[in-house]
Amino acid sequence: SLRLAPGREPKSVSSAKKHSKMMEYIIDAYNLIKGSFLAEYERRWSIDYARDGLINLLLNYKRKHPSVIFTVVFDGFPPSAGIFLKDRNIRLLFSYEITADEVIRQLLEKQMDNNRTKTVVSDDRGVRDSGRLLGSMVMDVAEFLAVVTPPARKTEKAQKEERRQVNRTTIEKELKGYYKTKL
Repeated sequence: SLRLAPGREPKSVSSAKKHSKMMEYIIDAYNLIKGSFLAEYERRWSIDYARDGLINLLLNYKRKHPSVIFTVVFDGFPPSAGIFLKDRNIRLLFSYEITADEVIRQLLEKQMDNNRTKTVVSDDRGVRDSGRLLGSMVMDVAEFLAVVTPPARKTEKAQKEERRQVNRTTIEKELKGYYKTKL
């Protein structure tokens, strides 16, 4: 058999090794949309708009964290117009005739030795239990959004109010200390 020096493997082998060490999030997409601020996008505009919002959120996160892989599993059939992404580390899957929950379970069963680098994202207890049983980590929607959503920047007015509040608290503490020593 052909033996190659370490680091000289054919691209398919080295990329598979690299891929196996990367963090992957497997997302129960509509569950995330329904359990987050994206539900408001769906209510006001459409499910397509909410789906685009989720994809944009992931693309923004990937700009700062390029090694992360997202597998986003949607219930049902893809939209007739299709969805095309250039980023191959964001995979969009549609469940067609079965549920997204079942697709997520099948993904985890397919490569069980690699599941410790995967995190299942869902508020659905059954999906999270399957993820745990198959060796992956789990996160609820709120935890995941805290990871991928940048913290809101405070307005200048909010920053001034916060400084004023800190000053007020400091002054109150100093006055209490002063009066305790005087009494």
